[in-house]
Amino acid sequence: MSFFKYIQVIGSKRLSVAPQLFRVFSNSLKNCMQTSCGIQSFLPELRSSSTCRSFSISAPRNYEVAVNHNPKDHGSESDLKQEAVDIFKTAIRAVRPKVMIEKVLQYNRITSTLNVEEKSYKINRNVFVVGFGEAVLGMARAVEDVLGDNLVNGIVSIPQGMQEEMKSNELAREMFLSPTSKIQVFEGTSKLAGDEPSHSAAKAIQSLISNLSETDLLIVVLSEGGTMLCPSPYPQITLEELFQVNQLLTRNGASKRELNIVCKNIEVLKGGGLAKHAEPAKVVSLILSSVIGDAVDLIASGPTYPNQPTPHHCVEILMRLHIWDKTPESIRKFLEKEIKQLNMEQNLTGHKSAQKKAQQDKILSNVQNVIVGNNSIACEAASNRAAELGYLPLVLTTELTGEAKALGYLYLKLAKFIMFCYDRRASWEPNPELTMLELELVASGIKKKWINYIANSVDKAHNMNKDICIIAGGDTVVHVSGSGQGGKCMESALAAAIQMHEEFREKKLNVSESDMCFLMGDSDGHDGVTKMAGAIIDQEFLDKVQESGLDMKKYLSNNDSFTFFNNVNNGKNLICTNLTGTDIMNMLVILVRQPKDVKYQYSTS
Repeated sequence: MSFFKYIQVIGSKRLSVAPQLFRVFSNSLKNCMQTSCGIQSFLPELRSSSTCRSFSISAPRNYEVAVNHNPKDHGSESDLKQEAVDIFKTAIRAVRPKVMIEKVLQYNRITSTLNVEEKSYKINRNVFVVGFGEAVLGMARAVEDVLGDNLVNGIVSIPQGMQEEMKSNELAREMFLSPTSKIQVFEGTSKLAGDEPSHSAAKAIQSLISNLSETDLLIVVLSEGGTMLCPSPYPQITLEELFQVNQLLTRNGASKRELNIVCKNIEVLKGGGLAKHAEPAKVVSLILSSVIGDAVDLIASGPTYPNQPTPHHCVEILMRLHIWDKTPESIRKFLEKEIKQLNMEQNLTGHKSAQKKAQQDKILSNVQNVIVGNNSIACEAASNRAAELGYLPLVLTTELTGEAKALGYLYLKLAKFIMFCYDRRASWEPNPELTMLELELVASGIKKKWINYIANSVDKAHNMNKDICIIAGGDTVVHVSGSGQGGKCMESALAAAIQMHEEFREKKLNVSESDMCFLMGDSDGHDGVTKMAGAIIDQEFLDKVQESGLDMKKYLSNNDSFTFFNNVNNGKNLICTNLTGTDIMNMLVILVRQPKDVKYQYSTS
């Protein structure tokens, strides 16, 4: 048998060859040939070498298609888009309020004791509930179910029209309050602070909690949208002015973190204000996280987390976004006054600062903040569902950030990278196109360790005859410059479609095209100001775009992603879930199917 033929046999049976034999053969290969870095990275013991990694994606692997261990029948392949939506919806179901709250609240009816993680509370018809956010209706219902008649009174503020829209939700029964509930529901807007119903809810909450005693227990339920659904500007600032600054921040690319920093400095009930007004009652705050890193002081602008005001940080944000001069005068004067006050305190002996810290510590001693659900839980559920469907799932991050359209461009290139890894050829020469793509991904923000992880996982997926599922969660921003209608998720999907057209229609790739799809969805069910959760695109969608004659770049530049998706393919690429009753930021799902053709056949000719 010739030397190269022997290579072919060993390569095709790589999974079944004993590791010792493969190492012996690998060492022989190194000793017999003057190899490039790309060839050395073919050897398992050298794959971790950082000096070789950039070329390993073009190295030879198995030369024959592995035995099909994939539970999916590739003779009649399922629809990628349907499976991506299935994975997305499974993630949302995993963070529904009932499941999360019942894991945290443990009520012992015999001893009349409520256990919340490591703390216990004596219960005797002394429980009050307040909350604001897009998921608090179901959270309040779960609290009501656990504590029953011990609940005295309550107020929650939820998005306008939510109860009507959620009637069609498959989990609606566990989301709605009971007909005899003692909890009052206010409905207002969750997109921009400034409407009267939300303000009325804030005033009602403030009135309720200000009359609690030391024997009372206040349970606070918080989620995404809480900042906007409980507007409580300081008296110097009007509701309309609060609306204006929130609109300025949102339209000029402020992150959710930055928006909440500003709000917690200019509102009465934010930045620990709610906990302060609830003294001397005990407070248990149950929080569904929608902030990167689960920062309790920022979720819903931290109403139950007393902390030092940071007005100077607010000014820095407003100036960096070039909106300081556009910010209402009352807010500018308020922040400047707060900065002056802090500077005066710092110039004193420190007695006043120590006094303020002692006050904050006292409030915190009565407060228990608990994260009941977050993006990580949802991504794990998505990963498990993808595995059930026969994919090799890779959860890249739960802290996805950045400009929405930039993310669409970048992650479509990542899908192309996976396609290249599946399709790399049995050649002793590095693939410069693939190497350049890897360098471009790293330069654009994809971490090098992710690139290594993905490339090695594609090797694994190929040997198992599985397709790849990329999962990521987080929150993006949009700099609004146009007059269109859309949302962050649809904007990412439209940008991905533009990039897909460039890669697969304008360029002539040196590989066989793999089937793939890109989904971006908002877990609350409403992306931006629309009633769609997001959008999904694939290569077939590009054909529909061509038939429509619409200019994708024009719609993207006008921030009109919803209109575009609504006008292409009869709107079938829009994702509709209705309001879900939960919110853990946005989710990205990318599916890349391995090539159908038989590849990796070595030839000496």
